[in-house]
Amino acid sequence: MSIVVGFGPDVRSTAGLRLAGQLARSTGLPLVLCCVVHDAFDTPGLRDAHHVDAEWRAHLQSSAKEAIAAAREVLPAEVTAETVVRTGRSVPQVLRDEGARRHAELLVAGSATVGGVGRISLGSTTDRLVHSSAVPVALAPRGYQDDGDVRRVVLAVEPTRGDVALADQVAAFAGHLGVEVEIVTFLVRQRSANAAFVSSGVVRAWREEVAQAHREIADRLRARDVTVAGTRIAEAESWSDTVRVPEWQQGDLLVIGSSQHGPMASVFLGSTAARILRHSPVPVIVLPRLRGRADQ
Repeated sequence: MSIVVGFGPDVRSTAGLRLAGQLARSTGLPLVLCCVVHDAFDTPGLRDAHHVDAEWRAHLQSSAKEAIAAAREVLPAEVTAETVVRTGRSVPQVLRDEGARRHAELLVAGSATVGGVGRISLGSTTDRLVHSSAVPVALAPRGYQDDGDVRRVVLAVEPTRGDVALADQVAAFAGHLGVEVEIVTFLVRQRSANAAFVSSGVVRAWREEVAQAHREIADRLRARDVTVAGTRIAEAESWSDTVRVPEWQQGDLLVIGSSQHGPMASVFLGSTAARILRHSPVPVIVLPRLRGRADQ
């Protein structure tokens, strides 16, 4: 088991590396620094035809060596890491393959540099990764610099059997970290004219379903000796305000599950999860929907 963090040869952002170092220190899992170089000339025939094979390979090795040295400087002093350089035409595929090779518990990546500071923005690589990984994917907000320990996991759920089934994965993860879990459901109050037609009975029934789901998840967590810090419905009139409702502090991690409409045994973001991820001020871990667990 291990944590694999992917980064490119330019290391324009250290957020993913910092999150990976924090998680490795908190869990005690081995850390693998995977420098992935996008090789546009991955086909030998194409490289030879352009007579760039030797020069290109030398450039890749030089860039990777510098990137790994820079990455090591970001890690906490007490965290050691194995390093590896991989090349390929598909960066997400290279990371998935490395994760499988290392029996990774987590794949870690940073946010796209075009996004706002303190928020998670998916670039082409991370977007494909979170829609195809068979293991949890941890994403760091742009500019993330928390060097402390992980102190709390906040599990965001909807009142579905699939989200209740996430409890076992979360219990194992929180157990690795040795932290408590808070269970939250996010609700955006609609201000449109249609909202007036939603009866109080419908809302009340939904809240009862949420409360029942929270109780079931809490029971499963406690059965695995995980402390449940509390449960809540976080509500406001916009996604940005709603996701700010929890009292976020340094050391917090937000955990969300994949869409039930995506492929089983892989990560696939649904619309609600995507909105939560986009507005989260803390690192987010996206869990795959495990085969056979949705109806348990």
